[in-house]
Amino acid sequence: MKPLILLTGGTGAAANGTPTWALNQNYAENIRRAGGIPILAVNNDCAEEYADLADGLLLSGGKDVEPKLYGQEKMFDFVITDPQRDDLEYKIIKAFVDRRKPIWGICRGIQILNVYFGGTLTQDIPTQLGGDHSKGVCHQVTLKKDSILGNLYGESMEVNSYHHQALDKLGEGLEAIAWGESNGHTFTEAVQHETLPIWSVQWHPERMTGPVTNPKECADSLPMFEYFVKQCAK
Repeated sequence: MKPLILLTGGTGAAANGTPTWALNQNYAENIRRAGGIPILAVNNDCAEEYADLADGLLLSGGKDVEPKLYGQEKMFDFVITDPQRDDLEYKIIKAFVDRRKPIWGICRGIQILNVYFGGTLTQDIPTQLGGDHSKGVCHQVTLKKDSILGNLYGESMEVNSYHHQALDKLGEGLEAIAWGESNGHTFTEAVQHETLPIWSVQWHPERMTGPVTNPKECADSLPMFEYFVKQCAK
C-alpha cells in the first residue's frame, strides 16, 4: 500500500459560523504526485490514533505560532495566531516523535517544530532584521553538504518566500542545513534533526512544482516530496 501521509491545516469558519479546518490543495496534490496518500487532521483529540494510522506527518504553512510557547509576549498586532492549531500540532508532533515516524515541516511547519524542540522565533523580519521575505520573493539559499537538501540539490537552490518570521535560537537536536540572508543578517532556512527522521524548510515547496509554480525561477521541489514519501514508506 502507498504511504499514508497526515497533513495539518488551519482553523477557520464557514459563512454561517461553523468552525472549519482548511488546507491548500497543492500540499495534498504533491503528496499524491510523489506516491503518497494524503489525509487531513481534523480533531485535537485523535493524535495517538493519527500517529498509529499514518506513516508520516506533513506540517503545512499558516498563521503564526503563539509567542508564549517560546517564552515571549506578542510584539506586534499583525502577529496572528491559531491556538487550536498550536494545540493540535503539539499533540501530533509528540505522537509521531514517540513512534519515530517521519515529519516534514513547511513554512509555519519549521517554526512550530523549532518551538516544540525548545527554540525561539524572530517575530517579524522587516521590523527586527530588515528586509522582506514575504509575497513570493525569490532568493537563493546555501545548502549544507551531505544534508537532505544538499544531497538533492547541491550547494544552493532558488526558493520562494512567503514568511515574515524566522527561526532564531534553534531547538534541541535540530541542525541548520540551509541559510538565507536579509539586510546583512544570515538566518536558518531549513533544519534536520540529528537523530530523528524530521526535517523542515522555511519556504513553500508545494508552490514550486506541478502545473502552476510561483515564482517560475525557483527549483523544482518534486524531489523533496518524493524524498519524504520514500521516508514514510520505510
